[in-house]
Amino acid sequence: MKYTSTRGGLTGVDFEKVLFAGFAPDGGLFMPEEIPKLDKRTLQTWSSYSYIQLVKEICSLFIPPESIPRAELEGLIDKAFSRFRHRDIVPIAKLKSGLNVMEMWHGVTHAFKDLAMSCVGELLGYFLKRSNKHITILVATS
Repeated sequence: MKYTSTRGGLTGVDFEKVLFAGFAPDGGLFMPEEIPKLDKRTLQTWSSYSYIQLVKEICSLFIPPESIPRAELEGLIDKAFSRFRHRDIVPIAKLKSGLNVMEMWHGVTHAFKDLAMSCVGELLGYFLKRSNKHITILVATS
């Protein structure tokens, strides 16, 4: 899986470089050069998966094993969600009105951003450890 800038100034970028860059040098966002296609059978299978199982499957479509081997990727995802306060990560509350509400606040900062940033932190840490580097990241919630 390679990534390209939405502004067309850069193509063939690997996942690690995209992760650390954030934005492309031409000011664009990075996106996959090809979007994986999912068949109906896969979607039906995934419909019974837990949130963590879904994250593992979806991430494996966009993070090639040459970047992070599948078993290690799954371990990073498990670790990313290990500090969430609810075992379902994003439980669904069923309201009397028939509406369902996804509770996206069970992460460490009580913000929906924990769902993504927990994984991003683990992915960054994986590559930093591999290259014996250190960075400091400042984040804030809105």
